[in-house]
Amino acid sequence: MKVLQWLTICVLLVPLSLRAAGPSLPLESANNDLQDLDSLKRGAELFADKCLACHSIKYMRYNRIAADLGWSNEEVVEVMSYGQDRAVDDVMTRMPEGVAMNVFGTKMPDLSLMARLKGTDYIYSFLRGYEYDPETESWDNRLLKGTVMPHVLESMERHSTEESYAQAARDISNFLEYAGEPAKLQRWDLGWKVMLFLLLLIIVTYLLKKEYWRDIKH
Repeated sequence: MKVLQWLTICVLLVPLSLRAAGPSLPLESANNDLQDLDSLKRGAELFADKCLACHSIKYMRYNRIAADLGWSNEEVVEVMSYGQDRAVDDVMTRMPEGVAMNVFGTKMPDLSLMARLKGTDYIYSFLRGYEYDPETESWDNRLLKGTVMPHVLESMERHSTEESYAQAARDISNFLEYAGEPAKLQRWDLGWKVMLFLLLLIIVTYLLKKEYWRDIKH
């Protein structure tokens, strides 16, 4: 009876999220770097070329991307929308309303917060997780069996080097992490300045304390 009670307590102490989770596949590490602006720019271009036909990042505007990544408004519109949108527009899919449901049988998700929801390792592993089945002559993804999303980096996997293929997946993951929380770039830039200010404040405070107590005998 005591053993049963002990096991019950142990089960209840396990977080519900862990008990509910099923077996998971190992993820590859994206090793992306939000401070790598060249990677973010490549990721933005790849996202526009490979993903924007179906997916939006509706919480981002072109001019915000331009300001953060070092483009002009004209450049970001040309690079990401091929001159079809304005800099003040949200980054929306070019797929007309209702087409996704008719063609794929489902709505295409907005990817604004995908990196925050799934993590960049998941996005990187998903982009690299496509496997070709010779019997069905089709692609499937080991992380999401039966996915209707095509292998958008198929041409790179077939015709580029492994390094280029991996870098493309990493750049897209990097860009989607940025899109999920663009203020993180400013926070990181501000963080070291705050730490430097606090360090200088500690030094000044210590010197001031010594000056106040210099003539006081203990």
